[in-house]
Amino acid sequence: MDIFEEVMTNKLIKVIEPCGPPVAELLDQHLSMLRKAGLDVSYESLGLSTLSRLEEAGVLARSAQISDALHSDEVGIILSARGGYGASDLLGRIDWERLAGLERKCLVGFSDVTALQSALFTILGWSSLHASMPGSPLWQNGATVTNLITLLRAGRRDSWSGDIKLSPVAGSRPMTGPIEGQLFGGCLSVLSNLIGTRYLPQRFSRHILFFEDTGETAPRILRDWRQWLDAGLLTGVRAVVFGQFTECFSDLAEARWLLAELAERTPCPVFSSTDFGHIENNAPLGIGAEATIDENVLKWHFQTDTS
Repeated sequence: MDIFEEVMTNKLIKVIEPCGPPVAELLDQHLSMLRKAGLDVSYESLGLSTLSRLEEAGVLARSAQISDALHSDEVGIILSARGGYGASDLLGRIDWERLAGLERKCLVGFSDVTALQSALFTILGWSSLHASMPGSPLWQNGATVTNLITLLRAGRRDSWSGDIKLSPVAGSRPMTGPIEGQLFGGCLSVLSNLIGTRYLPQRFSRHILFFEDTGETAPRILRDWRQWLDAGLLTGVRAVVFGQFTECFSDLAEARWLLAELAERTPCPVFSSTDFGHIENNAPLGIGAEATIDENVLKWHFQTDTS
């Protein structure tokens, strides 16, 4: 079944604030761009500061906003205004059992939004899109945003797909042929905090995992990776792709050292990519999509329902 079977092109795109406050001027500018592209976009500011949205009243306001969007028959796509902090606070406030009987929604975003995307995938089997957010300075009017708008306009009528370029990491397990699997991933530190909860799969059997992050350090990244290894989550994984880890290293040599260490500890082929992460050219990636790695390119697509 196509994960967007019920997401129609004439359905509303609801912009929400599940994490930090968006840059208002940038958000207004970029939402105008989406509307000019023919998309039906709705947004209402929560009016909460960075700190107040982390307080109990702020958590209630944010959880109510995303719950309303998830339950609405008018909404087909939910677009996060920005990442930041606080999405994990919403996980216990969402009525997951009630959502199981409703129309599927596609949540678009990345960074802290990864927590919500992981929960939607794990509990409901809903896929989502790891992609740029309009209330962030990283949203730039380039090829990746144009690509995202094309996907948003396509709705269910066309199969959503994309690709990124890869580089094999020296010292990793060799490929024995094309690698196929289900794509899952996002922000490494956010996903690592979900290990042992109901919001992250307890095992991955035929998956291609992708990770990126920002503002971490090499020791903390290795500590997170050790948690994945010790939890047995990498057993059965077919490949791992590391994207950009911005503001994490003192120089390029440290970044290369970390990649080599990660590859040495990982029981499957490991690749790097400059095509996604906390960067302006953040290529969309389908969480829950079918993916293939061949000739140093990862191609993904959401399967179309032919039944």
